[in-house]
Amino acid sequence: MDIQETIDYCINSAIKIGIETYNRTLDFSDDSIIFVDEILDGYHDRYINSEKDNGLIKKHANTYAHIFGIYIGEVLRCNHASDYIWMDTEFGLTLSKNVQNQVNPIAKVYKQIINGKESGDDIKSFFNIAILIMQGKFPTTR
Repeated sequence: MDIQETIDYCINSAIKIGIETYNRTLDFSDDSIIFVDEILDGYHDRYINSEKDNGLIKKHANTYAHIFGIYIGEVLRCNHASDYIWMDTEFGLTLSKNVQNQVNPIAKVYKQIINGKESGDDIKSFFNIAILIMQGKFPTTR
């Protein structure tokens, strides 16, 4: 599967999961990130209580991270930084403008599924900071 096919598959899967499993419409608005956050909270709960689903979430955490990470990345890209593109980097699929300007929503989603918000892995906070990074407004440490 090439990058565009992966993106299309993940976007379609996120929308389908949102509607069919959670009765939430993922419409590429910034507000839809709140729904994704709720879905990820549910995945985290399943992860720490994996006996309830026979460990399926632990087997598929990376898949869900890609599905919802790419959805979040597309919301960022479409609404805040059209000059960013998906690139296959040493860190996996990453939204990149150049080597110095990259964000990795897939990794952050994975961390929220595994660690939960209580460990500081909150997708809504990541989203807000990613907007600042993508717009060049995040303070640099020089």
